[in-house]
Amino acid sequence: MKVSGLVAAAFLACGSPSKPHPTSASWETCYYDTDCKQRAQAGGGSATDGRDSHDPYDRPEKPEPAAPKASGPVGDKAADLREAADLLDKAAAALAAGSKSRADELFSRAELIVGAEQLAPIAPSFREGAPPRITTPTIKVEQGPAQPKVVGSSEADDVEDKVPPPKVEGSLTGAVMIDGKPLANTYGLVTLEPASGKWKPRTPKRRVIEQRLREFRPHIMAVPVGSTIAFPNFDTVFHNVFSTSPLGAFDLGLYKTGEAREYTFEKEGIVRLGCNLHANMSAYIAVVAAPAYVVTDETGHFAFKHLEPGAYKLKAWSERTKAPITRDITIKVGPNTVTLGVAADAPAGPSPDKFGGKRG
Repeated sequence: MKVSGLVAAAFLACGSPSKPHPTSASWETCYYDTDCKQRAQAGGGSATDGRDSHDPYDRPEKPEPAAPKASGPVGDKAADLREAADLLDKAAAALAAGSKSRADELFSRAELIVGAEQLAPIAPSFREGAPPRITTPTIKVEQGPAQPKVVGSSEADDVEDKVPPPKVEGSLTGAVMIDGKPLANTYGLVTLEPASGKWKPRTPKRRVIEQRLREFRPHIMAVPVGSTIAFPNFDTVFHNVFSTSPLGAFDLGLYKTGEAREYTFEKEGIVRLGCNLHANMSAYIAVVAAPAYVVTDETGHFAFKHLEPGAYKLKAWSERTKAPITRDITIKVGPNTVTLGVAADAPAGPSPDKFGGKRG
């Protein structure tokens, strides 16, 4: 007999009475029950009028008392497991309803409780269609003053690296414009590459983009190719930093305040960041191969103070622009100026979530 059959047979055997119960007031039907027989002979009470209080098999069952909840470490662990199970139930329901981002959030919160390795077998069900998940352990990051709105300048990097300026130099100032007007509350990037196509690659950097007051700081950061950026959470709520850019697609998952994960950017181009929990949060990382670069201010103005004179290929971009424009420029000894026009052709509004779903 199979295990299930044995269990069923045992259940039936334990659940059946061991002796027949009377079905009428006749004393013959009470043959195995002396008390019942005496009542029938005396004409007092019928075997069909209810339970016999003298029959232990006929008494109503008392409900089992609720088991006391454990306290201390065992109780804490039990509470955690109950919470994780509840989150998994909700995650499964959200996934069945087609809400992939919500399902992933709930599943990720369950992971934080019991550990990702415990839920690894079912993780693909909740992650399919999202960027690659970064599962490296989080690192602790001390919170300092808020960073500027924009960060990134090759000349600031040279000061940091103690690289001397050219002995003979020119400067370049100018503005990035849209439809003949300066940028307004919008930032951009300008890079310069020697027309010869030859230059020494810049040294990769280690930088930080914070999640603070439900926004990214800096909003735009320019770094050399190969740089590593940490993304600490300095809020009391969870964030989920991600990018779907083919130049650097990643998903950092959830982590608590004061913790961070890192990502290394190996390909040149513009990487847009989002938070899968807060649609209003966005930022840009300009991963630059050019030897000279600078982020504009919010009106599009920029300045290079120390350039070797010569022919360059200039590229300009704004956060309202899909792709950079390119033009040739010659830097002469002394001051130089330029005005650059870019298109406002980037999609407006919040970016899609990490599954490609539309957000309001």
